[in-house]
Amino acid sequence: MSGDQESLNLVLRRRGSLDEAKFRRFVELARKVAVFDPEHKLWRVSPSKLVLLNKSELEELLAELPSLSALTAGEVEELREAWRRLRAGTVIVRSASLELLGDGAVLRKVLESLDQYLFSSDGSLRLKSLLYLGSFAREAEQRLGIKVLFDIRLLRVTLERVDGRLRWQFSILDDILVSKLAELGTLRYFVERALLSPEGVYEGSELVERRLKVVRVLWREKCVTTPVALYQKYLKFLESEGFTVENKVEELPDIQIHLQKRFELLPHQEDAFRAWHRARRGTIAIFTRGGKSFIALEAIYSLRKPTLILVTTKELLQTWLEYIERYLGVPRHLIGVVGAGERRLSGITVATYTSAVKALDALKGRFEFVVFDEAHHVPATTFKSIALNVDAVYRMALSATPERRDRNEHILYELCGDLVFKLTYSDLVRLRVVAPIERFESIFAEGKEEKLSKLVQLLRKYETSKVLVFTQYLTTAEEVYARLLKEGFKAELITGETPSLKRELAFKRFLEGRVNVLVTTTVLDEGITVPDAEVAVIYEGTGEARQMIQRIGRVLGYQPGKTAKVFELVDILNSREKSAYLRRSWVRELYIEGMKYYLENVTSFSESTTSYQRRMDYYLD
Repeated sequence: MSGDQESLNLVLRRRGSLDEAKFRRFVELARKVAVFDPEHKLWRVSPSKLVLLNKSELEELLAELPSLSALTAGEVEELREAWRRLRAGTVIVRSASLELLGDGAVLRKVLESLDQYLFSSDGSLRLKSLLYLGSFAREAEQRLGIKVLFDIRLLRVTLERVDGRLRWQFSILDDILVSKLAELGTLRYFVERALLSPEGVYEGSELVERRLKVVRVLWREKCVTTPVALYQKYLKFLESEGFTVENKVEELPDIQIHLQKRFELLPHQEDAFRAWHRARRGTIAIFTRGGKSFIALEAIYSLRKPTLILVTTKELLQTWLEYIERYLGVPRHLIGVVGAGERRLSGITVATYTSAVKALDALKGRFEFVVFDEAHHVPATTFKSIALNVDAVYRMALSATPERRDRNEHILYELCGDLVFKLTYSDLVRLRVVAPIERFESIFAEGKEEKLSKLVQLLRKYETSKVLVFTQYLTTAEEVYARLLKEGFKAELITGETPSLKRELAFKRFLEGRVNVLVTTTVLDEGITVPDAEVAVIYEGTGEARQMIQRIGRVLGYQPGKTAKVFELVDILNSREKSAYLRRSWVRELYIEGMKYYLENVTSFSESTTSYQRRMDYYLD
């Protein structure tokens, strides 16, 4: 029971030698008002049990108990007086019905002050919902000085994982409680809908709310079931309402793969890992080039649980395979792969999101820790399905910029864990983790031919630097590549159509400096590492700010004295390119602070400080 008042110092001992039937009856009666003390082999009267008895129940017990125990007449009267005293300032909640018992004056007092929690039925006063029990008890004591006693099992919730879902077992279910639990289990998200003029011309977009109910209510069994993804959301709510959750989820055994830690975290990575490890769930937002992958590697090494790592592209999948092999000492053949034409599960498995969707049945029940890399993709329909169906308890979401244009980042936090750590680009510049951007410039052209010519001029200016040229479409990439070869540049082309072996060789040539220009489509937007690449040219792209940020991040690898340069080439005669440029224009502001820091703290510029300041003034305007 909760709310025990002071001890009565009354004990119950059986009388002499009782036959078996009388002894069982003694124990039955003693349990109604006392708890057993095994050390002293006796029953101690419990105020919170005593007060639950109504007057007739008390008198029936006191009429029979003295014949079976050593209870004296004086002690019997003491029990009566204790019951009256307890009842005078106490409200008792009868378990199954939530009926309030107690002195009439006390009940009138709580009804006058706390009527929002109560209703009358058949002449009895009852709580409207089990959901209100904690708040009612707290307010009754704090505001009215009235003790509320109830069986603590009323607010105990047992949690298990059954068939890939969480099963929350309650003592009672009622309409109000179920309504709130159902609300928690209804995901609200937005989809972007195009707005067209009567002539069919695109005029913008609007966000339309959608709802997805993922909770199931089993009234007869007094429980609800939810995806494992909502563990943190339900736990926080129930604890805030005074419930105690008894976690009986059985974790999967540790992996039987030998791990060797071959890396050390930087201070900001250690801080992020500690923030995540408190709940072993959460979203970590560290701007591009901040080393998010190593935080996940630390978690894999620390947990040693079956792990699934979800990635966006085949290139990022290969990067993770290399990281696991190099930094955790796991031979490549022991690492599972789902994607890039393979489907092999292991204690540590890397999968692309698109391949994981097709393999959901095989993934269920296999993993206890899941890493959502580039997690800003999770709220999209495909990725939301994975987050809801993979039944791993421990989750880590990694993203440079979790905020989304469609405002669905809250879905990411609900399904993967709250935002527990964040570092911006300017933070990373100050920490000397990423290179500062020395130049961020937009170059405008009129028509395709002038645009190509301006690209050639730009690359001539940076002919000794490693340059990444990003396009959106295959035909554009091929046109740019052909023009650069014609102009005598040492260039390579990597697109989604490039065979894997040829792609690896091309990238290797770029890394080794045998070619200094790499033309690519969206396949290298995320995941590649080129520490000495200095120049990013956004030749063609969408209006999605995140794509712009990821592409810029490819040239922000830190090296002493290195600065990055970013250029956008925009054909102002192309309405699609103009629209995309305007939609992503705010991205420049993300880098302003980092550029200011560079200006204020670094003096070894290739250009004069005055010239650089003039450009900064332009951007700040």
